[in-house]
Amino acid sequence: MIWLTVLLALSPGETLVYEAKFAFLSIGSMVLSIDGSIVYNDTPCYLLRSELNSNPSLSWLFTLNDTILVYSTVDDIIPLYYEEYIHESGHSSYAKVTFDHDSLLAWYDDTTVISILPGTRDMLSFWYFLRTIPMDVNDTLRLTIHASMENHRIECPVVKRESIETPLGEFNTLLVSPQTEGKGIFGGGGGMDIWYSDDTNHYPVQIKARMKTGCILFKLKEVRY
Repeated sequence: MIWLTVLLALSPGETLVYEAKFAFLSIGSMVLSIDGSIVYNDTPCYLLRSELNSNPSLSWLFTLNDTILVYSTVDDIIPLYYEEYIHESGHSSYAKVTFDHDSLLAWYDDTTVISILPGTRDMLSFWYFLRTIPMDVNDTLRLTIHASMENHRIECPVVKRESIETPLGEFNTLLVSPQTEGKGIFGGGGGMDIWYSDDTNHYPVQIKARMKTGCILFKLKEVRY
C-alpha cells in the first residue's frame, strides 16, 4: 500500500529534546523545534530547527555543534530555504540552499545550481513530513531527498508496531526504515530507523543512525510548547 498525501498539522511552538548515546556512552543531545510565525517570499512557512551538541565532558575526544534551519511550506512541508552551520572537532563549514521548485533547481550559496526532482525535500523536512502522514504497518512512501548536492530516491516502509521505552515514558510506535540504493544517505553501510508514536502527534520518539563504526541512538526525553 502507498500512502496518499493526507496531511496532518504540525504544532508550532513545539520543542523536542533528545539524549544521544553511542553504545552505553552518553555523547550529547539533539533539539528539534518548530516556529510557525515565518513568512518567506510571501509564503507562510514553518521554521524547522535541528541543534546537535556533543557532551562537553567528551571534548578531549570530539566536539560537535551543528545547527540546521529549514523554511518549509505549511501545507505540504516542502523546503524553500535550507541553512546549516557545522562545527565538528576543529572543522567548520557553512552552507545555504535555496529551493526553486517551479524551475526544479537548488541554488547553493547563490553560486552553484543543481537540478532537483518534483517534491524534493531535505533531511530535516523529510522527518517532519512523515509526521503529517497517517501510517500503518506495511504502508510504503516513496520520496526524493536532496542532500550534499545529490538527489536520492528513497522508500520508507512502515515495518512494524513496537513498544519503545524512553526517558519520557513508554510509547506505542510505528517503525519506519528509510531505504535507498547505492552509496547515498542510507547506503554504503549507513542507515536510519525512526520510531514514530502511534498517535495523533507522531512524535519521533526514537531515532537510530547506523554507521560503519556503530549506531547512535536518540531517545526523546522532553516535549515543550
